[in-house]
Amino acid sequence: MLQINTLLNVVDNIDSGCTNCGSCAVRCSFLKEYGTPAEIVAKVRDLPPEEWPDPFHCSLCGLCRAVCPVGLEPDALFLAMRQAMVRGGNVDLKPYKPILFYEKVGGSSLFSHFSLPTGGDTVLFPGCTLPATRPTTVKRLFRALQADDPKMGIALGCCMKPSHDLGRESHFEDHFGVLHDRLVQAGVKRVITACPNCQKIFRDYGSPLEAVPAVRVLADSEYAVTPLSGPPTVVHDACPQRFDREVQQAVRTLAERCGMALEKMPTQGMATRCCGEGGMVGFVRPDFAQAWTEQRKRQAKGRRVVTCCAGCAGYLGKSMDVVHILDEVFRSAPRFPIKPPLTYAARLWLKQWFKRVVSSATI
Repeated sequence: MLQINTLLNVVDNIDSGCTNCGSCAVRCSFLKEYGTPAEIVAKVRDLPPEEWPDPFHCSLCGLCRAVCPVGLEPDALFLAMRQAMVRGGNVDLKPYKPILFYEKVGGSSLFSHFSLPTGGDTVLFPGCTLPATRPTTVKRLFRALQADDPKMGIALGCCMKPSHDLGRESHFEDHFGVLHDRLVQAGVKRVITACPNCQKIFRDYGSPLEAVPAVRVLADSEYAVTPLSGPPTVVHDACPQRFDREVQQAVRTLAERCGMALEKMPTQGMATRCCGEGGMVGFVRPDFAQAWTEQRKRQAKGRRVVTCCAGCAGYLGKSMDVVHILDEVFRSAPRFPIKPPLTYAARLWLKQWFKRVVSSATI
């Protein structure tokens, strides 16, 4: 697994490179309130952690990195600040209990399941939210993948991204490490992900496993989709796929196959904006989270929104018409996605289905 950068390394990098140009700050609520990365670094050097600009108010969306004219990565600074505060006991994690419980459940033996047919080397890793809200879509995705690879396996579990983003690096490394080693030792070589967050985690920390987004597999395949006409639609690119043009194009390819009348969003692709859920900011700065959601709503201008992130679909879906691209591909769109507490029942039901259809002992 890759090692997360230390705070000192990131601080030195920002300190020596940031020109205070303001390109990132003008686009970001967090930076507008706390200052440019160089100004934040100065406070990190001079002040104790309890007086730092609060990095838990940053969505970690990576927009600052995308617009930096000198190629800096301020989001890495804010993650490193979170990690340092957690290590030093300078942050109260109680507000995050709901998401940490959700993560714990997702990684528990009750909800996890790993099966790989003899001779297989690829598993579908659908994440937590998609199976919870759209189990039928996950079933159809698996069947489509299985049609091309009869030895397709399944890995139901949690990638631990909440802990990663909250700066709980030891917890993340321990628990993702167990998941990673389990897959590698079972002979898995490729993980097909159905969640942009899981894709990012496996891509950054999962070597030697190859992480491949499901939307890209489908876009590259000849999977038949019956096109249906629909209203004007815009694509919401999830933050974890900000720099992944292949995934961005795959979503658009699938949307066009589905018959969607695609139009451009004012900020998309590398310039995409956070849906409001990023960095779990809503637990401590709901005003920031709501402002980011409202920005997306204004940019959508009443048009339907399509995304490949179940988390974004749920968050944006509270205030606008949002569909998940896999629901459209498999014609399995629920009128109303499953909501808690029924999401837990959905995941258990899906687990039992996989235990029946994947012919292998649990790995």
